[in-house]
Amino acid sequence: GGGGGGGGGGGDKATAPGLAQLSVLRRVRQSLRQVLLLMARRPALLCGALGVGVLLLLAVRFTCSRAKDVVAAARPPVRFFSAEAPVVDLYLGQLDQMERLRSLAEVSLIFFYAPWCAHSMAARQEVQQVARKLAKQVQFLAVNCWWSHGKCRKQNRFYQYPVIHLFYRRFGPIEYKGPLVAPYVESFVLRVITPLTYLPSRASLEEFLSCHEPRVVGFFQFDSSPQPPGYVTYLSSALQALRR
Repeated sequence: GGGGGGGGGGGDKATAPGLAQLSVLRRVRQSLRQVLLLMARRPALLCGALGVGVLLLLAVRFTCSRAKDVVAAARPPVRFFSAEAPVVDLYLGQLDQMERLRSLAEVSLIFFYAPWCAHSMAARQEVQQVARKLAKQVQFLAVNCWWSHGKCRKQNRFYQYPVIHLFYRRFGPIEYKGPLVAPYVESFVLRVITPLTYLPSRASLEEFLSCHEPRVVGFFQFDSSPQPPGYVTYLSSALQALRR
């Protein structure tokens, strides 16, 4: 008798979830009927609901389509040096134009910069001072080597800015590693312009020997054409010494 009573209790528990589901379905059906009756009485409400739904769908689609364009494109660079300064500013990183201009000049100073760099900004004023004094003897070029679309950035990897290179005809680059102050830069540029000191007399030779150390003296007969033997090698050695 006890076993039968237990079975009956189990049957009641098994049907309880089914009764709960039926109750929920009835409530949903009643709610739907009420909504349909309300919309049938007021069609404008149905149109408004549909309109809001369409607008929401369009807004979601527009937001998703714009998700890839969150990052704005970088602005194109502008001149870094003053237009009045005797400096050719290649602010788009035009490396080909730099090479062409350099090949046409006897001596060139090239100033590689990053527009955002505080050191580049400070050195800009110093280089402009030197350019105003030596523009007739030296070609001054400035190249934006930071802009990602520029050829300079693509072909060079500078770890700090600015970088100053000097070229004497085809010889170079000779990197300037001194203080970024106008008098020091000017002194170095003058050494590149005149890497050799002409000694026309014995007195000038003795003065040179007493004022310079270390020193190297070469003797050349300049009555030969185009240059005396060994002169080009001697000149290259003097320029090479400036790289130290």
